[in-house]
This record gives sequence, C-alpha cells and structure tokens, in this order.
Amino acid sequence: MRCICLVALIGLPGAGKSSLCTWLLSQQATLRVRHIVHVCYDDFLDVKPSAELAYKEQRGRVFKVIEQLITAIQEDTDWPAQVRRSTASSSDPSSGGHLILCDDNFYYRSMRHQLHQLCRTTGCVFGQIHTNSSLAHCLRENSKRSESNRVPVNIVRQMNERLENPGSEAWERNSLTLNNLDMNATGPLLLDFISSLLDMPALPPATEIQTSQNQSLTHRLDLLLRARIGALLQGMAPEGRRLAGRTLNNKRKQILTRFRTEGEQRNGDAEDEAVDYYVHLLN
Repeated sequence: MRCICLVALIGLPGAGKSSLCTWLLSQQATLRVRHIVHVCYDDFLDVKPSAELAYKEQRGRVFKVIEQLITAIQEDTDWPAQVRRSTASSSDPSSGGHLILCDDNFYYRSMRHQLHQLCRTTGCVFGQIHTNSSLAHCLRENSKRSESNRVPVNIVRQMNERLENPGSEAWERNSLTLNNLDMNATGPLLLDFISSLLDMPALPPATEIQTSQNQSLTHRLDLLLRARIGALLQGMAPEGRRLAGRTLNNKRKQILTRFRTEGEQRNGDAEDEAVDYYVHLLN
C-alpha cells in the first residue's frame, strides 16, 4: 500500500495558507516524497450568488475528487482530471510517499473531521496545520487580492468568530499551529512535522474494517476489494501495473453493484461469508 499523508490547512482568507503550500512544494527533495499535490479549494468553489450549485454540494464534489485521487494513487491508475500534478515524480528510488495538501479555511472542526474519516477508511495518515494569523493581518492581506479573488470583509469576520482551533480530541493529535509564517524561522519546524507524519505507519483499510463496528456491508466489501487490489498489484512490473489497476478497479465496481443487488441483506455469521465470497470474485 502506498504511503499517503493528507494535511488539512486551517486558517482565515489571507492567513498565508497558499503561500505555505507553495513553499512546501519546493521542498519535495528534502521531504523525499514521490509527489506533493496541492488541492486548492478556491479552484473548485464558486461562492458567487449566481453559482449553479449550493456551496455544500460544491464542497461535497471536492471531497469526492480527493477520495478518487487517493484511490488512483493506491491503485496506480489515472488521477482525476480535475487534479493537476503539483510536482513531478521524484527520481529518488527511496521516495515512495505522497503528500496531499488540502488548502481551505476549514474553520469548522466537522469539515476537517470528514477528511480524517476518509483517511481512516483508506489507510492514510491525517494531519492539520493551523496558520494562526491575526484578523488584522488577514484583512490586510485579503485586501491586496484582485477583486475577483477578494473575500468580503464581513465573511472574513464571520469566519474569525466561528473558527474552531485544533483541540485536544484524539483525532486532532497530529496538528501544528504556526503563529509566524517566516519560513526562515518556522521552515525547519514545519518540515519536521511533515516528515513525522510521513514516517507514521497507517493502518491498512482491511485492519480498519476489523476494528470499525459502524460501517455498512457494502463499505466493508469496498475496502476489502481495494486492499486486495493493492496486494495483487504488488510485484507487478510498472508497465503492466497501470493497465491491471484499471481493469481490477472496473471489476471492483461491478462486484459492488452485484453485491448491492444480491448480498447486502444478509445478517449474522452469513455477513462475513457473503463478503468473503464477493472478495474472491476479484481473483
């Protein structure tokens, strides 16, 4: 299973999150990762009153893209068309990890928790970086933006009132708060934090299934199929892995469709037997 670390950037508009991401993108060799991917929510969201989709629905679509990106990395298939490769693939043979930077305000804890849950179910490492800039600083930096990219002052003030800082809950333990974005001063601290995340062992999805009691049978089966695909792709030559991954992923979707039709209503001991039966269909 490929090592994937997903980091949520927390902070007001103008706090310096995108600048921080730009700096991290230049540190690929230092971090020794295969790819650094910058997912900037502003590139996906339309907050104008004339927007075709509701804000919450737009955020749901961004989440889906991130989910698809993780699957593509794990199965070595084509990335979603909406995601551009922020860095080139490292030529260092020891570079195997992937760092995904989710650049958004994430002022509500629930917004970040959704990403944490995604990491749990896909076997990724989750972390948070809070750019703790003052409201005055954020308003000043926001005013320097072009009119089309500037966030209304009242919205920035509302976000400041509602922003929920990383707390003491267990799922937020991998958090870093930066009060100073001078990279000469905080750069080493930031790199140490990211490196520590990349070094953390992530539970494979199959282990997560065994410990979680609240997932539906369909979701359990999906995770087992993904883990099985990862195992089948191990050891394959690079030239054949991409085609095999695409073929197996298509078969996974067919199996899930069949399971929804035939097997999801089973209960008790028959549940595990049913799931095992459909997993073996992937062979």
